[in-house]
Amino acid sequence: MEHRYFETERLIVREWLLEDIASLFRIMSDPHVHTYTKDKNNPWDMQRTEKYIQFMIKKAFKSLDNYHGAVIEKETNQIIGLCGLNPYKENEPEIEWKLGVSFWGKGYATELGKQIIKEAFATTSIKGIYGMAQLGNTASRRVLEKIGMDYLGNQVFRDCEDAFYYIPNLRYEDVKE
Repeated sequence: MEHRYFETERLIVREWLLEDIASLFRIMSDPHVHTYTKDKNNPWDMQRTEKYIQFMIKKAFKSLDNYHGAVIEKETNQIIGLCGLNPYKENEPEIEWKLGVSFWGKGYATELGKQIIKEAFATTSIKGIYGMAQLGNTASRRVLEKIGMDYLGNQVFRDCEDAFYYIPNLRYEDVKE
């Protein structure tokens, strides 16, 4: 049985499986998914999707301080995207999600974001989590605020000016003092 990172009311986040390639390709080959990402003019092809999943399987992430998982809609049992925490600063990862366009506007990103933060802070020793969104991506910026992140200002990230957000792990702050 596959490793589950966590569940929410409507979603499951689990490790990637080879049989997920076609489902993820359907999402990541859609140029609209990448409207506000570094892949804006470069949607994924089948080879890139396969390499991504193979890489994630090899990594065999079990801890929530650095991972990527498949996002499954419970109602349909279908893959609707990906999410995880990427290395950014030492002990302070970057939150990420990419969902198929037909799943935008349903509150899934907020649901995922809240649970990613909750689970990561409860089960790891990370100090905090960063979130970045391109300036024009008002939907993702709203989500980052809804999940409790504070706006830090704009910075250049991956050759683009992004809005930066951050949420500290208050449990870590309590231990530190």
